Amino acid sequence: MDPPPGNVFRFNNGAEPEYIDPALMTGQPDGRIAQLLFEGLTTNDPKTLEARPGAAERWEISSDLLTYTFHLRKDAYWSDGRPVTAQDFVYSWIRVLHPQTASRYASQLYPIVNGEVFNQGKIKDPSELGVRALDDYTLEVRLGQPVPYFLYLTSFFTLYPVPRWVVEKHGVHWTDPANIVGDGPFVLVEHRTHDRFEFARNPRYWNARKVRLERIIAYSIDDNYTSANMYEAGGVDWLPGSVPAEYIPYMQSRFRDFDSYPYLVIYYYLFNVTRPPLDNPLVRRALSMAVDRRAITDELLRGGQIPGAHFVPLGLPNYQSPPGPEYNPEQAARLLAKAGYPNGQGFPALEILFNTLESHRKIAEVIQQMWAKNLNIRVSLRNEEWASYLKSRSSLDYDIARAGWIGDYPDPSSFTDLLESTNGNNNTGWKNPEYDRLLALSRREADPLRRMGLLQQSEALLLEDLPVLPIYTGAINDLRKPYVRGIYPTSLDIHPLNEVCIDRRWRERPNTEDGSCD
Repeated sequence: MDPPPGNVFRFNNGAEPEYIDPALMTGQPDGRIAQLLFEGLTTNDPKTLEARPGAAERWEISSDLLTYTFHLRKDAYWSDGRPVTAQDFVYSWIRVLHPQTASRYASQLYPIVNGEVFNQGKIKDPSELGVRALDDYTLEVRLGQPVPYFLYLTSFFTLYPVPRWVVEKHGVHWTDPANIVGDGPFVLVEHRTHDRFEFARNPRYWNARKVRLERIIAYSIDDNYTSANMYEAGGVDWLPGSVPAEYIPYMQSRFRDFDSYPYLVIYYYLFNVTRPPLDNPLVRRALSMAVDRRAITDELLRGGQIPGAHFVPLGLPNYQSPPGPEYNPEQAARLLAKAGYPNGQGFPALEILFNTLESHRKIAEVIQQMWAKNLNIRVSLRNEEWASYLKSRSSLDYDIARAGWIGDYPDPSSFTDLLESTNGNNNTGWKNPEYDRLLALSRREADPLRRMGLLQQSEALLLEDLPVLPIYTGAINDLRKPYVRGIYPTSLDIHPLNEVCIDRRWRERPNTEDGSCD
């Protein structure tokens, strides 16, 4: 099938994003949109994800690894023509950390001096934060301790700059298509809720001459069958991770445009530990040990996922997760009896919350059946669309909830930090001072091996108390038309779409992997 006319790229972004504001978003659909509209100090190499110059053309790091000095490009402009300055980053980072913003990802800026205490309202003066503009084009960032992955953070959407004059003029409507201003490779032309986003190349982007796409259309389709039908009919060029599970075994050996590769993501369930009986660790362990994870990955999903009862996913160098509670239905039943519910007697009705996606429903139904068979308990299912589901989670309006987490950077702390008491993404109600202490120690530990040991201790504590039920390490299964160049397998499923192009001579060079189009 030939590509569509013009340099237009179409893909399915999945669920309708909850937010377009980088300070408020947490989800992958939101992040993909932000990556088109904004650019941080650094960007990601499309193949390796290593940090590359973005809004900053270069930087220096002090010998003690605590001070980063970023030199911004003088040819970087906002889409309304104003220059991108160091003050824009200072304003944006303070906005993320300000308690009134209620950013669930504010912890991404905790590494800077006083970031955490400012976010918690313990200090009020933003001048005490470790970020300041030395001049219009020089940004100084001071860290409380060395952070080996800091240049990954500076490419993450929470740390993107936002235009103060637009935010203050339009308030919550600053991200409407008529108002939004960005510094990224594309501008937002149209947004039809629960349908699509349309983007056009930003002529004011500093590297606009290297952006080969003229337009991008991102569809908001949270049904895998609908998106697969659109792909088959030629309506989209790329389906990132939205392939129906039962199609995968057939496609793996027959379709050249199907790709599967490891993914630094954990799929898990949250327990609301503020609600009985889930406030009892024995109940949580019984529920965990009554789930046959291998049946879910090998018989239901069949997409390369790796079952596991650990919380940090597989694939991180120099890190080995401690063992979690594996499938043992007999022991699970004994634990439930010990908790006061022999053979499930007297166990209250519970509910599993999940967001709209057929695979989430199927997993919930299988776990529902496993708990009925192995523990003689009954749970119901509750489906909500993405934004409502996130609000239910953050307000603890659930019993048990589906969750998934993609590493923000290739380090175990991207996962262990989630359950820290003060983390805005800890939607369990679980607070453990010893866990928090171990994470704090790990941040101050300069020796890499000792740091990994502290993170292992924290994960071991997490797997003992079990406010979560880990299920599997993920895999990416996507479909990509053979004329699409510039998208490469990455463990974080990050793909800078300004690097993508449409190759109209793809039949002449079907094995081209360098992303070239001419």
